[in-house]
Amino acid sequence: MSYPASPLLVDVAADVPTVERRRLLTYAVPEHLIGQIEERQLVWVPVRDELTLAVVVRCHRELPSFPVRPLYAPVEPAFRLYPWQWEVAEWLCDETVCSLFEAVSPFLPPGISGHTVEVLRLRPGMPDAAPRLTSVQRALVDLLAERGEMTLEAARRALGRRLTTVVERLVAAGVIERAARVRPWSGPAATQRFVRLGPEAGNGLTPEQREALRRIQLLLARREGAPVPWDMLRREGVTASLLSGLAERGAIEILELPRLPAALAPQGSPVDLDLTPEQIRAWNHIRDALRGQRSQVFLLHGVTGSGKTELYLRATAECLREGRQAIVLVPEIALATQVLSRFAARFPGQVVFLHSALSGSERIAAWQAVARGQAPVVLGPRSALFAPVSRLGLVVIDEEHEAAYKQDAPPRYHARAVARQLVSRHDAVLLLGSATPDVSSAYACDQGEVIRLELRERVGPRVVRSDGQVERAPLLLPPVEIVDMRLELQRGNLGLFSQALLQALSEALAAGEQAILLLNRRGLATVVQCRACGHVESCPFCDVPLVYHADRGLLICHRCNFRRPPPSTCPACNSRAVSYYGAGTQRVERDIRRIFPEARVARWDQDVARRGLDPAELVRLARRHEVDIVIGTQMIAKGFDFPLVSTIGVINADTQLYLPDYRAGERTFQLLTQVAGRAGRRSPGGRVIVQTYTPDHYAIQAASRHDYQAFYREELAFRRRHGYPPFRRLVRLLYRHSDDLACQIAAESMAERLRAEATRLGLGDVEVLGPTPAFISRLRGRYQWQILLRGSDAQRLAAACTIDPGWVVDVDPISLL
Repeated sequence: MSYPASPLLVDVAADVPTVERRRLLTYAVPEHLIGQIEERQLVWVPVRDELTLAVVVRCHRELPSFPVRPLYAPVEPAFRLYPWQWEVAEWLCDETVCSLFEAVSPFLPPGISGHTVEVLRLRPGMPDAAPRLTSVQRALVDLLAERGEMTLEAARRALGRRLTTVVERLVAAGVIERAARVRPWSGPAATQRFVRLGPEAGNGLTPEQREALRRIQLLLARREGAPVPWDMLRREGVTASLLSGLAERGAIEILELPRLPAALAPQGSPVDLDLTPEQIRAWNHIRDALRGQRSQVFLLHGVTGSGKTELYLRATAECLREGRQAIVLVPEIALATQVLSRFAARFPGQVVFLHSALSGSERIAAWQAVARGQAPVVLGPRSALFAPVSRLGLVVIDEEHEAAYKQDAPPRYHARAVARQLVSRHDAVLLLGSATPDVSSAYACDQGEVIRLELRERVGPRVVRSDGQVERAPLLLPPVEIVDMRLELQRGNLGLFSQALLQALSEALAAGEQAILLLNRRGLATVVQCRACGHVESCPFCDVPLVYHADRGLLICHRCNFRRPPPSTCPACNSRAVSYYGAGTQRVERDIRRIFPEARVARWDQDVARRGLDPAELVRLARRHEVDIVIGTQMIAKGFDFPLVSTIGVINADTQLYLPDYRAGERTFQLLTQVAGRAGRRSPGGRVIVQTYTPDHYAIQAASRHDYQAFYREELAFRRRHGYPPFRRLVRLLYRHSDDLACQIAAESMAERLRAEATRLGLGDVEVLGPTPAFISRLRGRYQWQILLRGSDAQRLAAACTIDPGWVVDVDPISLL
């Protein structure tokens, strides 16, 4: 159907697959919507026979050479990106080589794309008697006049007609209008009410209201301006009617904030800790940047237990005093309960918890609280970085080295890079914190792009000197003992545990202390193999061995979750010589329970987490000393702070050391250093035992000495030699297909196109490596081939070349596996 052209047109970036990343579609703005459509606004447009979300890029009056369809409607409630959000989205589009709409999508209100309904309503000012209406048209008009706004589906049911042509003609005649409204989520979000002072002075108040306002002011002063919980005021004798009356006169504001999960509820009163000299030096730099309101990036490089979180809290408090907002990122919500509860205690009534695992109603309630300016502190994983803040003053990225900060779907951004874009547009401060910083972050410090602030000592207990002054005694990092498992094997020890580790566990249990055992593999046995013919039980859809999980009695693929019972005989030769090799956390748990039958043992890995067990429960068990030994994967190496843990055992430090990935050494060093930092955090005497078959590797040696600089020097030399980041950029292109030959042909064709484009652009610095099969050559039944671009202009080449649909483009990948 053709439509008359409107004098006003819009170019939009729509949510449609496209080879051209910045391809725009042009639509006419219907006359009744002129004045309602602006640039950066979210709208609905027709694409083929469906309504599609789009964002307006440009409004203009340049008539194209082709007929245009009318724009359908603005999204309701109306949503428009801030100018800085649009700037960051355009940067994301170019930097991550994605479409413009994909770059906009992280900023959109939660659930907007899949939770929308079409509604019909009469046009405002329409005369009661519209001329020349058919009987069906008149029936629809009368229905809308009687019931008001209705969904299209409800109108169809009421009239028993499809109404497609009827609606189109009534819209064209200006009798009715259509809109696409975001439906309310079912089930209200659990909220908590708080009170703060309003914009008005409170003139004309009754004596009772003035007394109530005085009480509120006293409580606010006692809480240093933090909003007062509604329940607290009620306990103070301030009635609901008094509060409502004060709110009506503008003397107070009543905030309706999402209730934090029980695991994040403030635990006791906030404690303002004394700072060590190192913390004071670091804090002075951070405070000056916050007060000067200038864009600055700091790397807070502090050993485990050195008090980084206290500096995060103080920086957030300073940000709030300046009337600005703060975003605090943690790598994984399941492991961050202790950090988040400290923020909730320090800033009651000012914190929202924003992440994708919330229910729809909870997530939109938190998002709206931030958009209204009622919640100045936003906590969450990487997605919280896109919260609708308008006065950003601080971004904190805790454990900035974690891989969880890299998004694995378009736009494939890294939170660190996006945060730098945000703070530069808000004159804000970015605070990166880690005991084992990413090598690229440390190199940025060497290049003068980031200011390094160091905390080399742990925060120890308070001590009173002879002159009466109070200071904090230093608390040493625990000593690390490396055990060469090759020697254990020569001595006849065929078990998982060295004699040194068993002795340390016995001593810890006898002393009433706790221990952590780390093995970064799940399951009971990692390989099931026939000893007669060598057949290995592998996933039929992925080129990986199946792992035996004893608690479920199943072989499970850790890539696609395929499951089947273990065989009693070999499917290849019918032999009964089927054996189980390798070890995972379930094997460690089984053997520890056998060796130490009196010990209370808890396992924490992804299998346990997926069954819905709350990580806060593990924290409570450990803090109440209801568990003696915690066994787990890398999940237990970060985020948990157990005061009674004195002994750490790493079962196999080589698990990921020799994987074909340039970050393998870095990941090993980080994991060992982080898990070692769980010991001796409250008192001296901690002990760490690392079992390895390659004790001389520089990552293991440096971790044993808690020596980041030694590791950094070796790692940097390795990357310089081989041309890896931070010296040269990488872009990974991955293609999947159900047919291996078709996948290879497509990859070879793309590689030739990339080489030709590099020659055309004169990008001699860029190497096109491959194509080659990926490390896992088949995943979920689809073969995988990859191409690597290496060089300073690698991203520029990927952005300039036309890339066929189906390719995954990952700029600055954190893994090549």
